[in-house]
Amino acid sequence: MNDRTDGASIVDGRMTVAGVAGAFVQNTAKPLAFRAEGLVAVAGHDWRDGALQDSGRIEARARPDGARLARIDQPGPAQELALTIRSFPGESAPLLRLSLPGGAQGDLDDRLAADLFLPQPLFAGLRQDLAEGRAGLLSFAATTNLWLREGGPDDESPVFHLAPEAGGRPAQAHGRVQSISWRAVPTESAGDPAFLAGSPDQSAEDEPPEDPVAEQLRRINWSLKQVLIVLAFLMLIIALK
Repeated sequence: MNDRTDGASIVDGRMTVAGVAGAFVQNTAKPLAFRAEGLVAVAGHDWRDGALQDSGRIEARARPDGARLARIDQPGPAQELALTIRSFPGESAPLLRLSLPGGAQGDLDDRLAADLFLPQPLFAGLRQDLAEGRAGLLSFAATTNLWLREGGPDDESPVFHLAPEAGGRPAQAHGRVQSISWRAVPTESAGDPAFLAGSPDQSAEDEPPEDPVAEQLRRINWSLKQVLIVLAFLMLIIALK
């Protein structure tokens, strides 16, 4: 099989690009993992075919986990990308789309975007857990049609490549999600430095005992407040009569 894109040639599953040394191949057996944080639910609706449709989504910032993303004809891999999570009807496997606008300039981080499509029941569960504070961090892995450098070492962090633009069309890649999980953002525990920094210097047992006279005065003050509240209610009742 021989196929061509702008400046690239694909022969028997091997891509070569003019001006770029070596060849690139696809490996669907090697998944690409992501970690996302800063999840924010965005409500919205669309009118399609005369009917109101829920277009709610979840937005976040994601970065490859144990790998990097790049484009074959441009240096500098991406460190993070904008992630949009949407739903689709049914219960089939989640899908992933990576896209780069055609003709865009600037750092890859500013332009590369990812769309994660979840079946409606899974999306609803994620949105509910996000609302209840149980989904601050998201992890997922997908097999994609991205390109890897042929003969690259297996012991190094792999670099997954987007193919060059073709005819000015956006560079895109697609994948099928194999696993997905989420959890709450970890809170400070007793062993965290932030927790220790905010702990008191003295324990409760080391604190000096309170003055018994001051304690009695506080109790008298509290009792007087209760009496005043009762009197206020009685005066309100008399006024209403």
